[in-house]
Amino acid sequence: MRLVFLQLYSSILSFLLLPHALGTYLKPGLQSVTSGTHTFYNCNARSGLLIFQLQRLRASLEPALHDLDDPTSSAAFKAFFKDIDHAPFVRRVIENITTGAPTSTVDGSDKTPSFVCLDGPGQVKTTDGDIDLYTRCSDQQEDGGDGLVASAMVESPDKPLVAICPSFFRAPFSLQRINGPCLKLHGGYFTEDGSSLVDRQMWILMHELVHFYLFWGSGARLDFYSVQECLALKKNKTVENVANYVFYAARSTTRVKMVIPPSAADSSPSSPVHPQPTDSTFADGSQEEKQPMPTRTSLLTRLWQKSGLNIGMLAIMFKGALAPTIAIALFQSTAFANHYSTLGYLVAIMSILSFGIMPRAKFVQTMLFNIIGICIGFCITLLSIFCSVQARAHTTPPLSTGPKSSTGGPSPGASVAPYNSSASAVCAIWLFFNIYVSNTLRASRPQLQFPVIMYSIFANVASTYAPQFATMTQGIAFGRRLFEAFLTGFAIAIAVSFFVFPLTSRMVVLKTTTGYIKALSNALKAQSDYLQSLEDRNAFGPPSRREDEAHRGKETEKSRSPQDTQGISLQSTPEAKALKAAIGVITELHGKISGDLAFAKREIAYGKLDASELSEILKLMRQVMLPIIGMSSVADIFSRVAERQRWWIHEDDAPENLGRSDEVKEMEKEQWSEIMRTLHQPFEVLTGWMNQGLQHVLFTLELEEDSMKQRKKTAHTSNDNSPDLEARGNDIGPGDKRFAGVLSNKIDQFYEQRKITLDTWCRHKGLDLQHQARQQSGSGSNKAIADHQRHQRQLYLILYMEFLLWSSGRAVLDLVKFADAKVEAGTMQKKRLITPGTKRVTKWVSAALSTEDSSADHSPDTSESTVVTIKIGDAYQKTKDPEHLPPTSAWQRFGNAIRTISHILGSQESAFGFRVACATLSIGIVAFLRDTQAFFIQQRLVWAMIMVSIGMTVTAGAGVFGFVGRVAGTVIAVCTSYLIWYVVDGKMPGVIVLLFAFTFCETYFVLKYPRFTVIALISVVTQVLVVGYELQVQKVGVQVTQSSGQPAYPLYVLAPYRLACVSGGMLVAFIWTFFPFPLTARSQLRKDLGASLYLLANYYSCVHTTVRMRLDGSRGNPQDKTSPERRLDKARAQVFTKELALLAGLRQHSAFTKWEPTLGGKFPRQKYDTIIEEVQNILNYMSLISYALSILQYDDENDPEQTSWLKTFGQLVRSVDLTSHELTSTLSLLSAAVTNGNPLPPYLQAPEPYKLSAKLEAIDADILNISHIAEPGYAAFAVMQIASSLISDDMGKLIQNVKSLVGEVDFSFHIISSSDEARETKVGPRRKTD
Repeated sequence: MRLVFLQLYSSILSFLLLPHALGTYLKPGLQSVTSGTHTFYNCNARSGLLIFQLQRLRASLEPALHDLDDPTSSAAFKAFFKDIDHAPFVRRVIENITTGAPTSTVDGSDKTPSFVCLDGPGQVKTTDGDIDLYTRCSDQQEDGGDGLVASAMVESPDKPLVAICPSFFRAPFSLQRINGPCLKLHGGYFTEDGSSLVDRQMWILMHELVHFYLFWGSGARLDFYSVQECLALKKNKTVENVANYVFYAARSTTRVKMVIPPSAADSSPSSPVHPQPTDSTFADGSQEEKQPMPTRTSLLTRLWQKSGLNIGMLAIMFKGALAPTIAIALFQSTAFANHYSTLGYLVAIMSILSFGIMPRAKFVQTMLFNIIGICIGFCITLLSIFCSVQARAHTTPPLSTGPKSSTGGPSPGASVAPYNSSASAVCAIWLFFNIYVSNTLRASRPQLQFPVIMYSIFANVASTYAPQFATMTQGIAFGRRLFEAFLTGFAIAIAVSFFVFPLTSRMVVLKTTTGYIKALSNALKAQSDYLQSLEDRNAFGPPSRREDEAHRGKETEKSRSPQDTQGISLQSTPEAKALKAAIGVITELHGKISGDLAFAKREIAYGKLDASELSEILKLMRQVMLPIIGMSSVADIFSRVAERQRWWIHEDDAPENLGRSDEVKEMEKEQWSEIMRTLHQPFEVLTGWMNQGLQHVLFTLELEEDSMKQRKKTAHTSNDNSPDLEARGNDIGPGDKRFAGVLSNKIDQFYEQRKITLDTWCRHKGLDLQHQARQQSGSGSNKAIADHQRHQRQLYLILYMEFLLWSSGRAVLDLVKFADAKVEAGTMQKKRLITPGTKRVTKWVSAALSTEDSSADHSPDTSESTVVTIKIGDAYQKTKDPEHLPPTSAWQRFGNAIRTISHILGSQESAFGFRVACATLSIGIVAFLRDTQAFFIQQRLVWAMIMVSIGMTVTAGAGVFGFVGRVAGTVIAVCTSYLIWYVVDGKMPGVIVLLFAFTFCETYFVLKYPRFTVIALISVVTQVLVVGYELQVQKVGVQVTQSSGQPAYPLYVLAPYRLACVSGGMLVAFIWTFFPFPLTARSQLRKDLGASLYLLANYYSCVHTTVRMRLDGSRGNPQDKTSPERRLDKARAQVFTKELALLAGLRQHSAFTKWEPTLGGKFPRQKYDTIIEEVQNILNYMSLISYALSILQYDDENDPEQTSWLKTFGQLVRSVDLTSHELTSTLSLLSAAVTNGNPLPPYLQAPEPYKLSAKLEAIDADILNISHIAEPGYAAFAVMQIASSLISDDMGKLIQNVKSLVGEVDFSFHIISSSDEARETKVGPRRKTD
């Protein structure tokens, strides 16, 4: 790096040594752009980049000017200028740079530097013609110094110029913060020369401007380059050396801490000094203590940071551990223990499974279902006990002299009787019926997951004890105690949920909203980084073979095969991956907040924002999300361009003669990188202001603390993308009521600036779409047609990116205005009681009883959450019966009702319920046989049955994961039980404290790693079961404990028994998941993929209708909730959210397929993942088309000239067939093929894109004239063109991938010649086979 830095400055110095008397010749006729006091020659579109860098430079010099107000306390000033008497001169030089003021030269004239961009010979040279500056730049590049010459100062008496070589634009744009800006010290020596700090475009421009003001102000021309040499200069030479100014300014901006020893004041360059770190006073006046060399943080600190713990998470962990601890502590009360006897442990179990850490609305709904389910279970239990008692009475002789009932029993007043086969058979039948019905309901209603588990536990416990009761009095006593134990556990969970760190669904929604807004901000930053990475032409593909050989050597290049270069993709760069990851976070949060919002609307709360306002916030955030997702597709677009243009393949490596040389490819890549550099400045500025706008929303809606310190930090340090915020000259920032006006002005400035950028680019390209369109349709040459198409693609992509960024800015502004409106209306001043209306309560009741979209929150096991149930509409689930016409009479309708029973019994939900019932009875049968009933009771095998009810899943992949997870959780619980009991030697107070501590830690995994919730829950339940049972034995005594027929084992024996019991139950559940045929995650993945294709067809149908409605003017009043557009927007948003949720579930499903045992050929998981990504891409592009069309909603009263063009454009669009139902039909066909596993029909082709450009040009060639490119409608048209092309491209890939899965119907036939049986002729259409 030192060599690069010194070569850079030696090249600049060679230009400075040009004879002054010769003067400079500037080629006449060069296009010029003036900004402020500076003029830019021949820079064209790059003028914007230079102007932007000068603006950044001025803002970055402000800290240095503040530092110069008191240079006596500045370590940097003492280091680089040594004498405070130099401060006025240094300040004048820096002020001149910030203002661009001319300076009086030695000849008495005022001089202001101009800039000239060199891109060819003869543009700037000395008056005698001996030196051509472009040749000097080129010589540096040919000598292997590409990028070393960044700029040169041309000192001419008549016109001072700063010459910008082409390599300047390949220099780093800005300081990368990943490694930090500080210069490294080792043993008191700088290990760097300072190039990492100042070899950026902005500082290079400052270097040249300092040259100008020093030379033309005082004739100084000293140039020492490295930081060591700068620090070693004598004090009278420091103000004459250019690099001292640059290092001083860079230090003031980036806070590099250094001081120079006193002896250095009289040193010379031949005796370098060795700076040391010291205390420093920064430009803002803040003090920083002396910092030693970086030291390694403690292990405890690193663990805390890595854990992600915070106060909120600790509170929820405390809450999760408190409920079972209270239940165990209550059992130490004599009255409590006497009442519940041997059923007391169930109180603690129910307090855990009630999951009191859920948000309030979800908890209340689940708890209501729990209570209702247990009440129903109690009633059915009494009915089954009654049937059992009656069976015993009818099969026992009246004068029987058999043994009488024993005095012991599972609960007080519930003594047991001898074995009776009839009673056992009746209870077994009732158990099978209970488990079958409840789990069938569980499979069809995801919101009933927890209640069904509670019901199953109640049914299992009651049914296995019921055969032992001889009278209803005994049965009722047992059932009542069991019922009370469940309700007591529920009551403890309710108390903890409501009164200990209460967590409402509104709090979750607001917290998720905060994360959503921050995720949008992170996506904007990732988007900016990705676009900046495209400024390097090598980002579009590997360098040419000549460059590759020059930099890497022939041996390295030869070792690379064409296949290696084809595998590279623009989407695999770190910036592209970061952008994709940021978009993934946004879509995940969007799906989560959509599900949580439904619960937040239903609950009674004390807050500021009501349900409608929360819905509006989500709607506005979705409007910000859509264009950001569209911008993320730029990586996909460039990857397709690179693939089609073969940028990744060298000319000599191409498998065939493609007619495209490396020089042509390099030219195309350089054009694209130049376009991205042109767009950098306006994009970065607007992105920075958008980030500020999102921060303003957080402050205004009180989602984050709005302190002056936080506001200042956000305005001056956190926003790297908007440096001009520091120089705006006022205190308007996020949280200020005037901020919306500032943001609106910035968006308007971006809109105006994009006109200049587009105009400059078009003039630079010499582009006239109208003229070239005529050439294309007329007698234009092939080269002219190719140029037209290439320029049009570039123009459309520029418009695509600018429109989406501008749209994002407008959406952020709408969000800011909404937040400000809430403040002005007084909504944010005080909290109020918010209650759901009657309509919302009615909708909640109906939704709670109908099929509801499932999520992980409904399931206690995240392995079950992979089965994402989405209500996708009756059109998909209900098909017309080809064997029956619709009923026309009462008898026919009665017959249909009878047939419904067979449909229910034959459904997949019924099959799942039957499997669970069979698995449960596989273990439960032991409790109903004479020889094994006592063994069942003694070894507590009822918990193996309970594990079956909890552990059975609808797919084998989840079953494998659940089996491994539950066994692992039980093993962990056995180990923790030993620790809890024996560390304190079984002393009750210590046991309870340790139980709380371990449960507290295990709750962390529930919160931090939701995928492993099952392991944490099983661990908690098992350790509470084991430890609670031992405490129960201590409290009630061994005799009472054994009265239920269960021996009192010590803990070291009981824990392994519990492990074996749970493992056995999970093994049975695992077997019945595969038997008699496996319900695999792979088959479920295929069916869900078909459902996602159906939803995609549904969404496109909504988009199609939206397009038609907006074009023919039938959308109605957008403010009316009953208008067609509002209803359609709501339907489209619902389908979009459902599709996002389903795609997330599909990705989880795909991940679980690797856990399934494979018999036969491998599962094509990669093919499924590809189809899922293609569906996601098509969904994004469809949403972009709908979003872009919103621009066509023009208003006659606003901007009549613009409205006139939009009207004309809309009329022409309506006159052509913009949309078709062909795409809907194709997606529906693909959905049916994937769902049912049927082959596709032959010759299925992807629908063609709109080709709207050609149709409009055929009707009116002027409508797409270059003069209209600044119109928003023109940009919307470009978005539609690009999105429709991408949809068509992805549809073709989607059809091919689906075809490779399900096959294609082949109607061709073969004729075998009778004369030669080996000869075979294929007759029929010839098609390419896959």
